[in-house]
Amino acid sequence: MRREDAPPPQNPALSGIFWILIGISTFALIGAVFALWLRTVAAGLPDVRMGYNVFYVLFGRHEPVGLALVAIFSLAVAWFIRRRPPQADALPFTSRQVTSRARLVVISLAVGVFAITAVGTSLVSHDYLLTGDENAADFQARIFLRGKITVEVPDEWVPVVRMLKPTFIDFLPSTQSWKAAYLPVYAAMRALFQSVNLQGLLNPLLAAVSVLALYGTARNIWPGDKMNAVIAAALLGTSSQVLLMAMTGYAMPAHLALNTIWLWLYSQPNRRRFYLAPVLGVLAIGLHQPVVHALFAAPFLFRLVLQRRWRPAVVFAMIYLAGCVGWAAWRSYYAPPSTSGASALSIFKLANPRMAIIQPMNLLLIVGWSSLAIPLLTLLGFRRVFRIPPILQDAALSCLLTFGFYYFFYLDQAHGWGYRYFHGAFSCLVLMAVVGWNSLIAKVGERSAYIFFGAALAVSLLVQLPLRCVQVESFVRPYARTAAAIHSLPVDLVAIDPNLAWYSTDLVRNDPFLESRPLIVSLYSLDPKAIKVLSNAGTVRFVERETLTQLGLSTTAFGGLTREAFFLGRGE
Repeated sequence: MRREDAPPPQNPALSGIFWILIGISTFALIGAVFALWLRTVAAGLPDVRMGYNVFYVLFGRHEPVGLALVAIFSLAVAWFIRRRPPQADALPFTSRQVTSRARLVVISLAVGVFAITAVGTSLVSHDYLLTGDENAADFQARIFLRGKITVEVPDEWVPVVRMLKPTFIDFLPSTQSWKAAYLPVYAAMRALFQSVNLQGLLNPLLAAVSVLALYGTARNIWPGDKMNAVIAAALLGTSSQVLLMAMTGYAMPAHLALNTIWLWLYSQPNRRRFYLAPVLGVLAIGLHQPVVHALFAAPFLFRLVLQRRWRPAVVFAMIYLAGCVGWAAWRSYYAPPSTSGASALSIFKLANPRMAIIQPMNLLLIVGWSSLAIPLLTLLGFRRVFRIPPILQDAALSCLLTFGFYYFFYLDQAHGWGYRYFHGAFSCLVLMAVVGWNSLIAKVGERSAYIFFGAALAVSLLVQLPLRCVQVESFVRPYARTAAAIHSLPVDLVAIDPNLAWYSTDLVRNDPFLESRPLIVSLYSLDPKAIKVLSNAGTVRFVERETLTQLGLSTTAFGGLTREAFFLGRGE
């Protein structure tokens, strides 16, 4: 090798970044290989006999390419660092040019996020609520629009209520009524938008608000550096998980928005608005599941006690305690007899061997669905965790607590674009990435850092995001098509056997007032009493296996595979 062809000498800082990138690439490649392997075993196949393995099917179907993209990008950056040492050349722009228009840049970014996700709600998600979680919020929103909290089921339908009841809808025998199983705040937000027929814009708006709130939070944390705030907003707004989840009807974009606004309020301890944080926190607890905000906020609340800031500690404690008592009373009053505290705790285990597989998969989902700059920057940020301000240490702990909590969770996340259980803490992850951004500039210089950041954003928006949109659209399309077809049939009842098509249980969707026709009934729990009721209900259409196959659903039972062969277990 000629001397001029030899790679330039590397300083220790660059060598460290190089090996971090190699580690990210290796981890992503291992995940991609594992995803390919999943396609060959029972866990990763859409077998009609296993309707609860959607988490593994999605991982096997989507992550080989998604994680390969992360690996290739990381290797390319590692090669760039090895072959092209930091240069002192001037930047093609100055950070002052950006920071002088920081608000305009971030507002434009937020508008772009709203536009992409609003269009994607129709083009990618087909304006269809794919899962039972999404439908439950819409179900409850319709009830709220009639000025009710529960709806009484007519006498004639009570004997077959289990066949009519969508996923995650509770039936209350004492009042002969039903409602969504979740806490009501997100459903109430959806009802507000539903009242003007704009419910599809709720989550896009929440995603845009999250970008603006994170910008404000970063401005409070780094008051002398607007560029850090712009970087934070850009990382959040170009993450495929944030964008694709905003195209759904999940409550997670609301958790992200309220948690980020909460953080913006909390990061201003010398302003009166600081004391609005616990009020907003009570609303966040009531969005749908209380644990999401509790895990996010716990480190920040503990810091008040640790720093002996007794006045805010007492105020926060009183407001949160009152809110928790209120939500506990709500849940207790509207809980069906079968939903006891003991059964709610049954989804937690002190030792769950499945999580040794599931949690690395969840981490891979965070890596594979984040903006491509985030894996490297976050690792660099966590390396400085003991040398950063307390609020950023709390953000790091919020990430770890949110992720670590689910090691004791009995179930996988089932559906979700990215790792949706982590969604409420995503802004904290981005703040740690901004810490890593400052570290990267110190190690490689401003020019190289901006080249990396610009390339990461470009590939995230021009390659990763279209890839993820295609993947999501191709999965949602047959279910949206099937739902539209069965709801358009000119009959009184449409009967579906969930055993005929893989993951077809959530096709059972009914108007909470049972006014719309046709009613969709599941044949899964058919009994003689139900047959008698249904036979007097009017015209009936049974959906055949051939029809479901033509509509694009998987109706295959793979030879030799059984439920017992599903080694990863059931997820919901």
